Amino acid sequence: MTEPKRLGKYEIIEEIGRGGFAVVYRARDAELDRVVALKVLHPYWTADPGFAARFRQEARAAANLRHSSIVTIYEAGEAEGQLYIAMEYLPSRTLRGLLEAEGALSLERVLPILEQIAEALDYAHGRDVVHRDVKPGNVIVEETTRGVQATLMDFGLVKAMEGSAALTSQGTLLGSPEYMAPEQADPERAAGVGPAADRYALGIVAYQMLTGRVPFPGNTPATLNAHEHKPVPPPRSLRPDLAEPVEVVLVKMLAKAPADRFASARAFIGRLREGQRDAQLAPLYEQLQAAAAEGDWAEVLALGGRIRALAPAYRDVVQLMAQARERLRRSQRRQVPAWAWAVGGVVVLALLVGLGGLELGWWSAEEPMEELGMVPTEVPTERPTEIPTEAPTEEHIKEPTPEPTPVPTEKPVPSLGDTWTRPTDGVVMVYVPAGEFEMGSDDDDVDYALQLCNAYRGDCRREWFEDEQPVHTVVLDGFWIDRTEVTNAQYQQCVETEVCQAPTTCDWGEPTYGDASKSDHPVVCVDWHGAQAYCEWMGARLPTEAEWEYAARGPEGRVFPWGDAFDGTRLNYCDTNCERDWADETVDDGYAETAPVGSYPAGVSWCEALDMTGNVWEWVNDWYDGDYYDVSPDSNPLAGCRREHCVAERSPTQARF
Repeated sequence: MTEPKRLGKYEIIEEIGRGGFAVVYRARDAELDRVVALKVLHPYWTADPGFAARFRQEARAAANLRHSSIVTIYEAGEAEGQLYIAMEYLPSRTLRGLLEAEGALSLERVLPILEQIAEALDYAHGRDVVHRDVKPGNVIVEETTRGVQATLMDFGLVKAMEGSAALTSQGTLLGSPEYMAPEQADPERAAGVGPAADRYALGIVAYQMLTGRVPFPGNTPATLNAHEHKPVPPPRSLRPDLAEPVEVVLVKMLAKAPADRFASARAFIGRLREGQRDAQLAPLYEQLQAAAAEGDWAEVLALGGRIRALAPAYRDVVQLMAQARERLRRSQRRQVPAWAWAVGGVVVLALLVGLGGLELGWWSAEEPMEELGMVPTEVPTERPTEIPTEAPTEEHIKEPTPEPTPVPTEKPVPSLGDTWTRPTDGVVMVYVPAGEFEMGSDDDDVDYALQLCNAYRGDCRREWFEDEQPVHTVVLDGFWIDRTEVTNAQYQQCVETEVCQAPTTCDWGEPTYGDASKSDHPVVCVDWHGAQAYCEWMGARLPTEAEWEYAARGPEGRVFPWGDAFDGTRLNYCDTNCERDWADETVDDGYAETAPVGSYPAGVSWCEALDMTGNVWEWVNDWYDGDYYDVSPDSNPLAGCRREHCVAERSPTQARF
């Protein structure tokens, strides 16, 4: 037919799709002045006197669906002898186009798309609406700053067409045979088509996304017969690297009998995620068993923490970790040098009080990449010994970019030692994988801290240190944290935006900000509120005390970031307390106050973070509460979040001062 220039109140802009039943245009609603997707059915559908009524009825039902993953229908009507639907215009490609361009996708990319389709289907099924034509061509996918957005369209159109005389006259096969459930493929079972048929089609979509093809290709009666009678080709025969638990879930969703499939689309996605988790856990558990057999108890704690972050009750991990802690406790008591407490040995006692240092980090393993467009960088084998004396340059860190860079199509899964560059201020971050550790100080630690305090300061009280008790197990999700403190040069970027204020003289010393020779030193004399202002500028937050301590001590609870033995060559001893003259020649780093960030790469922590002992003390997000250790949550504790009312939400980003 000749392409119309106008249909009723809609001005046709361009054709954007064509199929056996309709043509889709990008059009403008002249009355409301908005762009719509206008689906115009072929003229022969008006020859069926009952179709128009069914069409409006199904369009009305679909228009009443209100879900973020279901396209919004504005109107269904008839103009110039043609039936049409006006719906939300989404300027993106279909899932079919994505698969044609990229082929099989990773499970990490597949799950967010499937989950949104599943939620849309369960929502519609709860309102007695069955789609009947779930396929990649009916799913719009859009890349956003928050990740991929999937939107399902064409609800109810197939049902309206069922039984139409126009199908017989055109010799057209209704629906999409490659995605049809067995009960939908058999005309004699049409009355039994319900939500389970949509779930079967969702299983076919998942199969195709993970293997690169549908189980029964073709759009012929033979394809329908295969759905009814032939077993599904094992997904791993097409993709050998697919985890076996994932294959089991896919095959169950494609069972011939509707009752043998998952009872909801959400349950299907949940089991896929469990399959993904099981695939991740199996190799970790093998490594844990090997570490236990070799008596590497620190490694047992590290691996066990990663496993329990994914599955708290997995096999005998809890028992193996308890055994590891007991063996480590029996080992010889680790000696801590007397000066460690005096100059801010926060690693030993987790006394995370601030002295003006600023260091930023990120909580989520995925969101920084999506929201801020981070670009992965090579993990250096050695940190450069030359420290920049001017503003950060490409030699040391990536220059900050004014706009986020595009999100990579295939996001890397971060692991221990991975780095990212934050584009806003050019700070390099390191990834801290999920895990658990023993947070706090036991009685021996408290007694020893009191001994050190009395020896070097005098008139100390035991209760000063008892708020770090009791020792308790804390489980943390993976997060990103800065490799070093934020420098004067980096902080200056915030000052230049007038969001942050230039540091001035403070109770704990003189600022080095503004001294060109110390542009690569950590910024000091920034109070907690100033740190928060910087965080807001960054869209970040300060790390919690638990996150900071875990990044410094690791899952085995090291005394120092590098291990349990003191080595004065691994840290800059002098900080803003140097007027105490506690340093001696063996540990004096030659700086009267702060030192350039990263000056001591040998002091690197287990997660590749630097400067976590010495230089400056750092702010954390938590505020002081003397009994917090008694009531704090065991999983991802937040500032002020107590067990009985832990309702605070986690920010996707965090910052460390």
